[in-house]
Amino acid sequence: MRYAAEYTRQLSQSMTICLTKAQIDAALPAVARGLKKYLWLQENRDKSDLRSNPLYKRQFNHFYKVRRGKEWQDHFYSLLEAKKGKRVCFSEVLDALYQATNRYEASFASKLLATVEPSMPVIDSIVFHNLNLRLPTTNSKDRAARICQLPTMLLAYFNEFLSMENGKYLVQRFRETYPDADITEVKMLDLVLWQTRPNRSVNPTAH
Repeated sequence: MRYAAEYTRQLSQSMTICLTKAQIDAALPAVARGLKKYLWLQENRDKSDLRSNPLYKRQFNHFYKVRRGKEWQDHFYSLLEAKKGKRVCFSEVLDALYQATNRYEASFASKLLATVEPSMPVIDSIVFHNLNLRLPTTNSKDRAARICQLPTMLLAYFNEFLSMENGKYLVQRFRETYPDADITEVKMLDLVLWQTRPNRSVNPTAH
């Protein structure tokens, strides 16, 4: 756990969200397609048994870029079905996926958790790039413990940004642009961050 504590210290020094009002305004139009898909996923999450709903799986796979085989997906959607409507923590999901797949699926664990708990951020390569962060490598000491710290720390930095002038501007402009979208402020920031890519033009595709 000593290594996990050092990793936490390094994260606290490196993590900062830098979004200008111009970047927010540029990203907002590109959010539309992904937002529509996200809203559909959330609205349909509890309407069926997700283990046997090919349409939901297809839409989820497209939005969250799931490119794993049938066996992996069977484990994932069984876990999502079991956890929806319940209080769940990231470490619980990460461990369950590890037990089923023998892999630490940090990103997919966060995507499952964010589907069940919409106030939680997603661990995504583009968001991490914006924050100048990297996941612990496969040979890192205390790797699981380090990974488990990420969602809580991400949420803290999301909330810090949302409390600042540009964060409040983002929420205001998001609501003006998409007045019928009933989503959390964390998800608003997540969607905008995903569309804000250094040295790249804004891309309208989803997660």
